Amino acid sequence: MDNNTAFYIFGIALAVSAVIVSLLGLKLRDFPGKVLPLVVLWFAILIGLATTFGVLNGKDEVKARAAETERQAAEEGETGETPTPAESEAGAEGGEAEKSEEGSAGEGAQTATTTLQLAASPTALAFDKTELSAKPGKVTIDFTNPSAIPHNVVIEEQGKELAGFEPIAEGEESETADLKPGTYTFYCSVPGHREAGMEGTLVVK
Repeated sequence: MDNNTAFYIFGIALAVSAVIVSLLGLKLRDFPGKVLPLVVLWFAILIGLATTFGVLNGKDEVKARAAETERQAAEEGETGETPTPAESEAGAEGGEAEKSEEGSAGEGAQTATTTLQLAASPTALAFDKTELSAKPGKVTIDFTNPSAIPHNVVIEEQGKELAGFEPIAEGEESETADLKPGTYTFYCSVPGHREAGMEGTLVVK
């Protein structure tokens, strides 16, 4: 019998005992009388056992959660999953600015960090650029939308969405994706905007 089962068994026994003693006390005037020491001892034993197994059960749950966390971390390390896009402060409005810092990732593979500037037209359904380029690694797009019409930026590869954020109006937003060498598409996912021309190509090389 594991700690969890024992905890529930003694907890239920304690509750049932309390109900029985209450009913006997209502029906029998002289209850508990001479058996009071036995009643007190019985409840002391049940409370002690329930408390003990409750503590042990709590420790077992903590260990189980820790083991599950380690297992998930190990699986993510083996599959090399792409990190969830992280939001950061948007850059200033203007032309494309690239900042690359060489570093290492994985087994000595060289990666870079690239920051790109992109803006929506204040008067039309269009981006200010339809072509962007970056180095392999973490690529951040600082997006500015001066228009009251909501826009966003989504990065996809062969129809698979890799990163994106909710549409914004008259504001700034950023998104970051870990990209390998290749050709990607960026677009606005607001219905009808991509079809109207809010789409471009991002080349990573």
